Amino acid sequence: MVKLSHEQLAVIQQYVALLETIEEGFAYVCESFTNYERTQGDVVLADIFMAFGQIDETNRSSLARFFADDRAVLEEIARFSAVADEAWKLDGKLHDPNAKQQIVEKHVAPAFEAWKVSVMQHLRPYVEQ
Repeated sequence: MVKLSHEQLAVIQQYVALLETIEEGFAYVCESFTNYERTQGDVVLADIFMAFGQIDETNRSSLARFFADDRAVLEEIARFSAVADEAWKLDGKLHDPNAKQQIVEKHVAPAFEAWKVSVMQHLRPYVEQ
């Protein structure tokens, strides 16, 4: 396990909290496809995509430095690009409710969840100290 400073651990904790928030956001968005009382699905989806940008930036600017000597973590954070690739499937389809629902439920949300589970195997020891 890499020795991290208190500031670095705080970044990791915020990062993990963001992952949890994104997961909750996907649950809301997926529910909004069938529960019409969930009227903010598009807003939450836009927030998720903004959060994806934050994850990508943090992966490159912070986590890559913190874990420069831990190849497994570096490989895992690099795999986030697969989640971003799935998100790009929505390009030009946000105004088609059926396509949007299919892509979010069958591609983007599952890709994010799989990546989150995998990356958390590496980060959990740092947040559970």
